[in-house]
Order: sequence, then C-alpha cells, then structure tokens
Amino acid sequence: MDLSIVVTTFNYELYLEECLASCIEQDVCGLDYEIIIIDDGSTDNTSKILSQSFPPNVRVYSIKNSGIEQASNYGFLNSNGDYIVRVDADDILLPGYLASMEEHLTENHGFFYPNYQVINQSGNLIREIELPEFDRKEIQHRGDFLATGTLVKSELIKRLNGYRTDIRSSGLENYDFILKILKLGVIGRHVPEILFGYRRHGGNMSDLKKKQIIQNGKDLFMENGLGRFQTNEFHPYGLKV
Repeated sequence: MDLSIVVTTFNYELYLEECLASCIEQDVCGLDYEIIIIDDGSTDNTSKILSQSFPPNVRVYSIKNSGIEQASNYGFLNSNGDYIVRVDADDILLPGYLASMEEHLTENHGFFYPNYQVINQSGNLIREIELPEFDRKEIQHRGDFLATGTLVKSELIKRLNGYRTDIRSSGLENYDFILKILKLGVIGRHVPEILFGYRRHGGNMSDLKKKQIIQNGKDLFMENGLGRFQTNEFHPYGLKV
C-alpha cells in the first residue's frame, strides 16, 4: 500500500461528507491508497453519515471519545501505507492532491507539504497561502504546522509512536511531531501547488482554546530549547504572539 489518508472526526457532521468526498474522488494517479476514518465518539449525526456504503478502499472505525491525538494514533496504527496524511474532517483535499504528491515523492525527504487555500464555513475561498521552501528555522518559528495536507513517511510515525498523548487535544499535536522529526535530521519538501482546503469556522479548536494553545506552544519551545514561543507570517490561522 502506497498511501493512507487518515480522517479524524468529532461532531463534524456539517463538513464530514464534503471531506470524505474530497478524499474519495481524487484524480486518477498511480498510487495505491486507502482511507481510514476514525469517529472519535461523536454525538451528532456522524454515525449515520458513516453508515453509508463506501468504496472498498475505505474503512471506518468508531472509538470512545479520546481526543485528536489518540484518535489519530488509532488511525495510524490501522494504516498500511508507506506514507500517511491526516485530514481533519472539517478540511478537504483538492482533487489533484494524490497525483501531484506522487510526482514529488523522494526517498530523501521525510515529509511533504503543499500550498493551501483557506475556506470559510460554506467552502468559499478566503485566501490562498503559498508556503516557502523547506527551511528548518522557518518551520520551528512558524508556531504551528498543519496536519491536513502534510504527507509523512509512516516509518517516522511508527518510530516516534505517533502523537504524544499526555496532553489531550493540545491543538499543536502535529507541530510537536514535526519538531521531533526535525531533531532527527529529517528533511521536508515543499510542494508548490495548492492541494488542500483549510476551513475556518466558529468551531475550530484554535479559536475555542486559543489561550491554552499558546501556553502549549510556550511549553513546546521550552522543551525543545527554542527560546521564546513565536509565530511568523506562515502560521496557518494567523496567530500572533
């Protein structure tokens, strides 16, 4: 199996179907891929949405509500791909995501990150974000690193046992992971195409837990010897500290 798409969802009935359609209806490519959906104990109509018939490369799991880190790790554990991309259920992959990523995969890089668009609750375009070429210090100082759209070698995820779980729904689980693989000397690769949609809406955890996320960022910087927690112009939701 070349690639696994891990979709994590908790009470995202408003966006889940669009997200899943974006993962399933990808342009034709040479990658053999699967879609792993983890329902993290949703209490809305998510279970009804996930009871429909899906293509054979889609698998659905339902677990007791455990937080984004544990739910993601459960998806990673049940994935078979050489590469893994995690997709939050309120976000979307653009149709050419897999085909474009396939063209940029190399053994010399441990993760791959494309440009993206920010969309609103209705899916309308807010702006487009063009990210810079790989630079270790820029990533460290971004203050966050998007999970959606970031393709990672599964070997690295297994080596680090996925996301840390001592803090539940930290809001920076993927940033923490990226910082760890950078410390291993892993090199990332920028893919200069807009390949996913990052949705901003009133229910984003980044809005609901802003103060706690900033504190988590300060703790991460201290743990990694990075000095004072800071962000730059490429922070995914424009957080300024």
